[in-house]
Amino acid sequence: MKSVLKTSIIYLPLLFIFSFARAQQGEVKLELNYNYSLPLGGFKNNVISNGSARGFAGGLKYVLNDKIDLGIYTGFQDYYQKYPRTVYHSDGQDISAVLSNSIQTVPLLGKVMFNPMGDKKAMIQPYVSFAAGINMIFFSQYLGEFGSAQNSVSFMAQAGAGVQIPFSKWSRSGFQLGVNYNYVPYSKNGYDNLNSLGIHAGVHFPMR
Repeated sequence: MKSVLKTSIIYLPLLFIFSFARAQQGEVKLELNYNYSLPLGGFKNNVISNGSARGFAGGLKYVLNDKIDLGIYTGFQDYYQKYPRTVYHSDGQDISAVLSNSIQTVPLLGKVMFNPMGDKKAMIQPYVSFAAGINMIFFSQYLGEFGSAQNSVSFMAQAGAGVQIPFSKWSRSGFQLGVNYNYVPYSKNGYDNLNSLGIHAGVHFPMR
């Protein structure tokens, strides 16, 4: 049941995105990316120190003009960390146990992308982007055989930069490669943020 709920949360926003884009006039592009995520700050120091290679992102963007795209994006990232056995203090007693943290995140963001060379037919098109919205967080923690789980929603802001490379000089489809800084002011379970750096690569192509 839990996996069905997570799958629904991931794909229902995509249905909304598609309906939104189909209602617009002009070119709409689908973007699909593989994403590698590096936890930062308190997220890295206190929760998950390992990078996550289990992620993807995608969405639809409306081409407002040659330099500005507007879109709605979602994705999924899976983090996991198991720490060596150590002694923890809990409820007035010492417990020797292995601590495991598991976090899955599903963002839903509105995004603006600026392409400074979009009016030129250059083979390498740099871009910068800004996005904001919500991040759905599924946090499970196990201390030995004792486990707990908490689902929550946090604000999320994202700043990104990268390049787009058309398949050919006149193509409206192409590859993209970029990085995103993700600000997530999560404040539950005694932790104060889930900030991360995402490195992504993928493709984009017109829907019509």
